[in-house]
Amino acid sequence: MTVTNKTFSTIEELDLSLDIQNLSTEKTLIQVFSGFVQESEIRQIQSIITRKNPQIQFIGTTTAGEIFQGKALEKTITVSIIGFEHTQVQEAYFSGEDDFKLGTEIGAKLIKDNTKAMILFVEGLYTNGNDIVDGISSLNNSITLAGGLAGEDGRLENTYIFDQNGVYEKGCVCIALHSDILNVYTDYQLNWQAIGKTMTITKAHKNRLYEIDGIPVHQVYTKYLGEEVGQNLPFSAVEFPLLKIEDDGLEICRTFTHQFEDGSLLTVGNLEVGDKVRFSFGNIDLILKDATTHFTKFSSLNPEALFVYSCAARKSLLQEKISQELLPLNKIAPNAGFFTYGEIFHKNNKVSLLNESFTILALSEKKPQTSEKIINAQSIESPKKKINNFLQDKHFLILNALTNLSNRVITELEEVQQQLKEQSNRDFLTNLYNRRYFSEVSKNIINVSRREEKSSSIISIDIDYFKKINDTYGHSIGDEVLKELAKILQNSTRKSDIVARFGGEEFIILLPFTSIQGAKKIAEKLRRTVEKTPVQIDNIITVPFTISIGIDAIEENDTMIEEVLNRADRALYQAKKNGRNQIVIGSK
Repeated sequence: MTVTNKTFSTIEELDLSLDIQNLSTEKTLIQVFSGFVQESEIRQIQSIITRKNPQIQFIGTTTAGEIFQGKALEKTITVSIIGFEHTQVQEAYFSGEDDFKLGTEIGAKLIKDNTKAMILFVEGLYTNGNDIVDGISSLNNSITLAGGLAGEDGRLENTYIFDQNGVYEKGCVCIALHSDILNVYTDYQLNWQAIGKTMTITKAHKNRLYEIDGIPVHQVYTKYLGEEVGQNLPFSAVEFPLLKIEDDGLEICRTFTHQFEDGSLLTVGNLEVGDKVRFSFGNIDLILKDATTHFTKFSSLNPEALFVYSCAARKSLLQEKISQELLPLNKIAPNAGFFTYGEIFHKNNKVSLLNESFTILALSEKKPQTSEKIINAQSIESPKKKINNFLQDKHFLILNALTNLSNRVITELEEVQQQLKEQSNRDFLTNLYNRRYFSEVSKNIINVSRREEKSSSIISIDIDYFKKINDTYGHSIGDEVLKELAKILQNSTRKSDIVARFGGEEFIILLPFTSIQGAKKIAEKLRRTVEKTPVQIDNIITVPFTISIGIDAIEENDTMIEEVLNRADRALYQAKKNGRNQIVIGSK
């Protein structure tokens, strides 16, 4: 493999100095990163490259900054040329209205049995890159995907991608690498720290976010981060993106590229209803602290080329310190890349579209070193800095401490809120669910039962002669009877069943997806257990008691749980009328 990275200050210099003659069209990977972002400029660049070698394949993108040999550049044209020995290159452009379908088309055309990696440059503002990579992954999730969303100078107006056939303001250009020996490695850094309470996405459609915690998203930003932030969306949200943590532990930030008239925001990457998110901020000291050690492992993998696809927000945050994150890469391999509006990252058969992150794609046609060396390299950690002088710079320590304090307070408040919520759902005496909680849950159950066309049932229970128990033994003994029955109900039902005390001596059990015959078996088991389990008070008083039970099922045309409860209550009344300590199945 040969690696040639070049940077040009002007379009004229590119025209004068770029040499791409005598390159193999099938074994050459060319990426073009352009800090010139106007359409007319991109067309000139594209024309120059195709004129110099009409047969060559390449992909290009506008950028929010270029990366060249560990340096962050602006307003340049950086060209990376990789000459493979044992890897074939295949390029194509794709566009369409349905971005997920577009992704499946990319996979269908470019994926072969020996495809090792694909590099994608996606238009950065109006194309859903999340759907594209999900579409590709739906066909084959083992192929490494890398690259990013096209950037520009921060105005969020237009981005462009291009290849040997044209310049495009929508869609995706993609290069597939086919090889039997190519080694591909990926990694990423984020170092954005969560702050504030956990919130829930309550209204979203793919990459359009409407509400968080039932509040319009722009109002959420104003409420917690102030009017200045709220009034300057989407630009102001770059410093405070939403952070969510995937099930596999991957941290993903979501920032925005456009605000619609209704206040909703276009996100870089999808969010789903139910996602848990928090505000986050970039910790400069943590980013720089990890820069040297995080990518040490790549030196043990024998990479011959590194490609960096890093978020424009990192460049904006770090400013002149961005070089401290990039320079360590020079010790590993030649490197080039660009600052993106979204980073494509693949690890462990899962592809994600990230924001605010620093991603690396490493390629090599050499054999890697032993796995033992790789493990040792991965385990390298920088020693913790000991503070032994109160005059030394401690702003990193202070920031971490304040962040930890804030997050700890939020965690404790959320734990208290959860406890209070749980208590509000419970009956204070029996610790069963109360009537209010039962009403909330039953609405969902009845809707699911109707939709899935599966039967669910209600058991209504009343303690026989409970007033007589209170009159004979006192209300404190009556309370013990209530608690004993609650214990029996809990021990005799499934985790999915909803057991509630409705008040006094009346109890209700909701049995999801259980036929009326199944409910009858459960009810009979309960009746017999109660009959055989008198309440013992200090081994002195024995209080036997029985229960009467009414049962009914949620019917197809039931729209409210009260209808079923009324039928079950009528059946319960009939059981009492028939002599108590028995079961009656209701009927309409």
